[in-house]
Formats: sequence, C-alpha cells, structure tokens
Amino acid sequence: MEEPLFLAADIGGTRARLLLGRACADGWHVLRHQEMLCADYADVEALIEAFLGVREDEERPNVACLAVAGALEGQRIRMTNLPWEADGECLRERFDFSRVLLINDFAAQAHGLACLDEDGIFVLHPGEPDEEGVRALIGSGTGLGMAVLSGALCHPLVFPSQGGLADFAPRDARELALFEVLLAEHGRVSIETLLSGRGIERLYRFVAPTGVPLAKDAAGIGAAALAGEGIAIETLRFFARLLVAAAANLGLTVLARGGVYLTGGVVPRILPFLRAPELIEVFRDHPSMGAVLARIPLYAVRDELLGLKGAAQIATRLARGES
Repeated sequence: MEEPLFLAADIGGTRARLLLGRACADGWHVLRHQEMLCADYADVEALIEAFLGVREDEERPNVACLAVAGALEGQRIRMTNLPWEADGECLRERFDFSRVLLINDFAAQAHGLACLDEDGIFVLHPGEPDEEGVRALIGSGTGLGMAVLSGALCHPLVFPSQGGLADFAPRDARELALFEVLLAEHGRVSIETLLSGRGIERLYRFVAPTGVPLAKDAAGIGAAALAGEGIAIETLRFFARLLVAAAANLGLTVLARGGVYLTGGVVPRILPFLRAPELIEVFRDHPSMGAVLARIPLYAVRDELLGLKGAAQIATRLARGES
C-alpha cells in the first residue's frame, strides 16, 4: 500500500516554495515543487490553491506541513513581513487535509539540517564541534530569523525564536555612527533593520558618499559588487562583518558548541565576502569569551531549499501517522 501524499511549504516574506511528495523508504519522493512570489497572491489559502490546482493526473495530498515566517501561537500564525495570517484548522477544512501542522520557518530550517549534503554547506570556521552540543541558526532574507536546536539532527528538539527583532548593539565607532543614523530614521534599531535585504540597502546608503545615486535594491547592490563597484563591495563587506558578529552573539547566548549556521537567501549570494579570513577574527573577537568562540564552529548554508526540506521531513512523518 502506497503512503499518502503530503504538501510541504516554506513561505517567506517574498517567496514561497511548495512541494507535493510521497513518503518512501529513504525519505520522500518529489512529485513536483514550485517557487512562487507571495506578492502575486492574496493570502496563504490562495497560494496553496494555485499550487495544487486541479490536475486529473494527481491525487490530493492528505497531510500538510507549512513553514511560515512569523510568530506561532498554537496553530495560528501571523507573518512578520507580509499582512498574512494562517490558521491550521481553517486550512485543514478548506483543503480537506486529515492533518495540518504550522511551524515557524526557522524551525523548519533546523529540521532541514539533517538533509544537508557536502555541497549544501561551507565551513567558515571549523572550531571544535560537539556532536551532542546545542546548534543555532541565524538567517538573512526578507527579514532575519533565528532558531536553536539540540539532540540528534534526525529528530531534533527545536526552539523557534524572534531574536532577529532584538536590539542592535554597535561594537565600534563606525557601527555607532550607523546606529545613530538609523535611530533617527526608525526610532529603534533591531538586528533585522541591518541584516536583511532592506538592511543591505540601508548599509549602501550609509557607505555611499554624498551625491552618489542610490537607486539600487539589494539584488542590484549584489550585482554591482560582482561587477566591481567599490561602494557595493564595501557594503557587502560591512554586511558580512555585522552578520558574523551577530552569529557570535547568538553562539554565546545559547553556547552553541554544535555550531552556528548562517542560512537564508542572502547567504549563498554573499559567500565570497563571508569567506574573508579576517571574519574569523570578527567571530572570535570578545575580551573574555574569545577562547569559547574559537571552539564554536561557524557554517554557511548554501542550500536554499533547507526550509522546504525540513517541512517535507516533518510532513513525511505526518503522512506515516507519527507524532
């Protein structure tokens, strides 16, 4: 008897990735998957309906695991960077699922770590990993997310977080000047204010001399850096420094002896900047905790389907009737 089909989704502030699959002996079999722009749809229900459609050659999924970028309360979630809300019970009834599980998008990424292969991860700082130690994720995309996990990667205990909205703390005179500019503009400066797509744009405006045209979005700044534009290159160097410093703070906060993982859509695009040797010193730079940080590994995740794979792993368990 074949396992029932499942729907897995990773829904962020800009893009959503959806997968229709079936559980099999070594994980799951992908029937189809699709990347969709959230701005093209009114809400989560419209997004799912567009993906599932009406296809006579396919069965309908029986269960669903939806990873959503936002704070979860029970089985209701409000997205952080989109005016969308989702209710697990309403979705179950609307699409006739037997089970629906809503999870935070970074919780899904934490579950997806077990699916990474050698091509999906890059070691920035090897440290001295403790296989039984706590691991932490910090990821930049439309927003900034974090999660913490412990235990075996195949069945981790995952703690979602809204740590990306914690306050930014400058570490030197340049960062203090940046903080003062942003404080005047926003009234409060979170880590996400800087370590996100819009954060890249804010850094570009800060780095650029007066009179330089500033009509570039994050993607344009990345392209300009690859083309050799000095301001864009300095922007991404600054961004990488801030991201690694934030990763070090997270590593100390949860004592992530199993490693800190840089994830999200921005990371694969700025990997050449994250690989700069001087960033290892940024990661380990602490007056009293330098030796502790030296032992904490730092990884860059290149696999942009990490969250979708984590959601699919959980959906597979749901399809098999596991808790």
